[in-house]
Amino acid sequence: MERSPSPPRSTPIAPQLLQEHLRRGAASREVTLARFISRVATACVFSTLCFGPLLGWPHTTAIIAVIAGYALYYAWVHRRLQKTEPTAALPWFHVALESSLVGILFLVDLFFAGPEMALGAPNYIIAAAAIVASALRSDARLPLFAAVVTAVELVLLYVLLAYPRLPTPIPLMLSPPMLVLRALYIVVVGWLARLIAGQFRGMAEEALRAIRQQELLGRYFLHERLGAGGMAEVFRATYSPEGGIEKTVAVKRILPAYAEDEQFIALFRREAELGAILQHPNIVQVLDVGRLDDTHFIAMEYVDGLSLRQLIKEHGPLPVAAVTYLGAELAAALDYLHRRTSREGVPLNLVHRDINPPNVLLSRIGDVKLSDFGIARAVTHSPVTHLGQVRGKADYMAPEQLLGGVLDGRADLFALGLTMHEALTGRRILHGMEHETRAALMDAVKGLPPPSALRREVPPEVDAIIMALLQAQPRERPQRGNHVDDLLRALPAPVAPYPYGQSKLAQAIRDVLARRAGDTTTPVTRPVPVEAHEEDGRGLDATTRIRPGR
Repeated sequence: MERSPSPPRSTPIAPQLLQEHLRRGAASREVTLARFISRVATACVFSTLCFGPLLGWPHTTAIIAVIAGYALYYAWVHRRLQKTEPTAALPWFHVALESSLVGILFLVDLFFAGPEMALGAPNYIIAAAAIVASALRSDARLPLFAAVVTAVELVLLYVLLAYPRLPTPIPLMLSPPMLVLRALYIVVVGWLARLIAGQFRGMAEEALRAIRQQELLGRYFLHERLGAGGMAEVFRATYSPEGGIEKTVAVKRILPAYAEDEQFIALFRREAELGAILQHPNIVQVLDVGRLDDTHFIAMEYVDGLSLRQLIKEHGPLPVAAVTYLGAELAAALDYLHRRTSREGVPLNLVHRDINPPNVLLSRIGDVKLSDFGIARAVTHSPVTHLGQVRGKADYMAPEQLLGGVLDGRADLFALGLTMHEALTGRRILHGMEHETRAALMDAVKGLPPPSALRREVPPEVDAIIMALLQAQPRERPQRGNHVDDLLRALPAPVAPYPYGQSKLAQAIRDVLARRAGDTTTPVTRPVPVEAHEEDGRGLDATTRIRPGR
């Protein structure tokens, strides 16, 4: 794919991304400034003790008290912000507080030593330091705000308190014109700091734009990384063609360390090729495939929601109707996959070979999407795996797949049965099967408990369908996905997949998303703990769990 220049209409993306980054880093910057101010203030407390004999101890003690108060406050802020995020108003409050230090010290000097001392003390150095500190908060408005606050503060204190106490004739350096000139100096310093902060922000935006032009894979603007697997990573991205509308997609690309791995590139291309010819509402659509420099990528349909693995982990067993709906949708996808023909009408005899919860994506409204066709196999392609070599996740494989035998679509239906069983019970029922002998494997499969043995409310009719899918011999299972779909649709109303299964599944997804967002007003189902050895992918959805073959 040729790299195309970024269209003019998309240029606001760089400032938007920079703004998002700066907003996420606000706590870190505030913590750094709080630590710096508390340490400097603490050092000033001890250094001010040296001026006791010169200023007098009452005057010195008052200055120390003011500076110590700032040191203690910012030390508390430093600890507090390590546990909580700052509000949007906190930087403005801190800038006002830091700028007010000049006025507070002005009042202390005025009270203890008179207006000459107050107007001659190094308050302007403190004011300049406060303005610089405000510029470090990455908001170009804050330095000017700090300068205006300080200038207005000094003018008011001079007019109301210092000027009436000055001896006559008033010295030139303490006269009103000189005070106005100093106030203007402070405003100019603030304006300059604002310009510098704005320039650095502009340079950061230009640098980000230049970097992203190298990273955007042509027309795809990459956002946050959704996850990474063994050899690839997935990003949420914006598809932004010239003159076109923007669309959110998922972009999967090979990690640089594996860009030259020919076997993995073959699997990656296989996934793209198969995805391009599979057009079904229950299969994640492949939108584009290409190569940019040294990396291969696939642009896919973005499913805004959860993987089935995440849903089971965080919600626990799903409602029975939700699981039968899930099974019916996946069975329809598998029936389409297994029956798919080439353009010439030749049966492809496709087998997914990796049906499991992380590879089932669920949208917020309960749409079910099958993904990850990296190890799917078609008879019209040369095999990527050799005879006897096993690819896929062993705990979801049919016996014939684990034993390296000849496969057909019934192996996927066995994995569908395991997936539905786990969705009903919240538990994975096969473990470590890749190391078992044929006899032990068959015994383990024949001894699988029905879902009702782990969850009493599962009716016998659902037990029967799932246990039919989990038969050790392929000839004893339902032979096609449409047969499974028919069996599920024939279930009685309380547990039938339609018309309420999708709404129950969507509610379970909303429960989990509400819990993640911290919404305690939304009732959620208590999750069932998942043992560490049962985890695979650790929260990554199907498009992120990329793994080489075994």
